[in-house]
Amino acid sequence: MADETFLSDDLLRQLMSVGEVDLLVGILSHRSANTMRRAAHYVEKSLQQNFVRQRVAIINVDGGAVEDSNSDERSDDGEEGNNSYSKGLNSLRTIHRVTAGFNGAPSPGLALRTILSSSDLLRAKACAVVSPATSSTSPEWVANLLRPAFRDSFDFVAPLYSRHKFQGLLARNLLYPMTRALFGRRIRELYSDEWAFSSRLGTFCLNEDMWHEEPVRSRPEAWMGISALTSDFRCCQVYLGEKPPPPDGAGPDLVEVLRQTVGSLFWLLETNQQAWMERKGSEAVPTFGPEHAVTAEPMELNRARMFELFQTGVKELEPILESILSAETLAGLQSIAGLVQNTFRFGSELWVAMLYEFAASYHHSVINRDHLVQALVPLYRGKIYSFIAEYADASAADMEAESENLCLEFEQQKPYLTEKWKAGVEVKS
Repeated sequence: MADETFLSDDLLRQLMSVGEVDLLVGILSHRSANTMRRAAHYVEKSLQQNFVRQRVAIINVDGGAVEDSNSDERSDDGEEGNNSYSKGLNSLRTIHRVTAGFNGAPSPGLALRTILSSSDLLRAKACAVVSPATSSTSPEWVANLLRPAFRDSFDFVAPLYSRHKFQGLLARNLLYPMTRALFGRRIRELYSDEWAFSSRLGTFCLNEDMWHEEPVRSRPEAWMGISALTSDFRCCQVYLGEKPPPPDGAGPDLVEVLRQTVGSLFWLLETNQQAWMERKGSEAVPTFGPEHAVTAEPMELNRARMFELFQTGVKELEPILESILSAETLAGLQSIAGLVQNTFRFGSELWVAMLYEFAASYHHSVINRDHLVQALVPLYRGKIYSFIAEYADASAADMEAESENLCLEFEQQKPYLTEKWKAGVEVKS
């Protein structure tokens, strides 16, 4: 049942005016009102083209977006934007728009909880969550997410993207292979701004008493995905197309990214240990479209600075790393940190062992957990420097083969994590 107590009276009135729907699309908060307006327009267009007979609602999670200066109200295809987007309820055929207003951008967890509660009250059969920054990439974007949940009875639908050669390196080198090895399902994008889910999974998550936890507040999509994987829900992934890079190359701070994603992953291991500890190997999930697509357009990266931060981090963080890592793993890190740039390589075996020791130390709280995750930042920079150097001229097939080898290394070393996890606080060899 939806928890109505945290929903505003205005939002409840809007939802009551809508009645019941088949589909709900939630558009996440964005700082630009014009970006939100364009996203709502493209979402509506996609729904009109692909779900003609269905009752549909769009809910905009409005965190106080402001108007862009020197911009007009016209959408990218020349059509007039709908100016009623931020004014509450507006009906067009069977499509309704509602607005969940907040004073300031809500946390992703609060935004998702609002969408889930609204979906529950509207009795929507399937729901998609989209980012306003990317939902206008293609009119098919939203429809492709919704179809498996609405028409094929999948409970969790993860996106797949086409990325530039050195885009998505955190997912490629850490998040995907580690979650695949531990939870046994080959879902590549558990950390994304777009996904879809069934009413069954939505109700399950809505009733969980986890909404106060920081990993759920910051990365609710990963929590929802892992909840689906560990609770016998049907999961799939669907190809959406090219993942646009952040505007002007800007992106969130790497320290904050790792705190949210890797910190969330370690917490999910903690809260789901019975689900992953005895599981062996991994299996594919149903995939609509290609499983991977890589483009080779060059990207500007300051590799020299990346390597310097790795070397400095290994040296300056030695007292902290001594409490996290085994003596053998720390010695391996110190050894490669002493190499010169053109001979430096961060091998998969050392990388996986190091990450598993970090996860076990997180479990045993050998130091403050937030500080532990932050200590991983310079080490991750070293791994990415090595990856870029090694695959600068590699083809898409070569990179995919390397990704598969890394995944198998994570699977092969999984008993090592289980051993350290059960062993007690001491992780040194």
